[in-house]
Amino acid sequence: MDSNYPSEKKSIIQDIIFTGKVLYNEGLVNSHAGNISVRLGDNLLIKKTGKMLGFLKEENIIELPIYEETEDDKYASRELIVHREIYKKTDAKAVIHAHPINAVALTFILDDYFIPIDSEGELFVGKVPIIQVENPSGSKELAEVVPKTFNKEKTDFVLVKTHGSFIKADSLNTALRYTSDLEYCAKVYNLVQNLKC
Repeated sequence: MDSNYPSEKKSIIQDIIFTGKVLYNEGLVNSHAGNISVRLGDNLLIKKTGKMLGFLKEENIIELPIYEETEDDKYASRELIVHREIYKKTDAKAVIHAHPINAVALTFILDDYFIPIDSEGELFVGKVPIIQVENPSGSKELAEVVPKTFNKEKTDFVLVKTHGSFIKADSLNTALRYTSDLEYCAKVYNLVQNLKC
């Protein structure tokens, strides 16, 4: 799938590579987990399946159409279906799916929302909905529920019970900051809860 925006595409690929390194170095994903995508017109750029976010190369990123399925879909992250639906149904320009440990841990003890208790979290993160689906990894159900939750809750943050976070934003840098903010808030929350014990 050739883009009509070659210089912009090259820049986006470099941003995806950089973002993958930061996510891995911050411990927001384990070695082969998580995925990143960026919208480019009616296409998206997304990590290929099985590739390590912390060590991406240009050839590990694929461009695919948003509004139709293709034979090349099999090379993309298994969460492609979710990313496509987010772009179709929201204003997202970039999406990060991560597995932040503290935030994921909270989904085992919280039901509907995670509400940060630190001042940064109150200001930048807000109330984060927690959704539960039968198959929380790359399923049609997940692809339906995540964008619906973004829109219904008027948020850029969604936590999937036992699985991870989906963050949408107007840029990849903002999506990265939000992912990092979410984990920081979850870590503070967990530390405070432990101190109370």
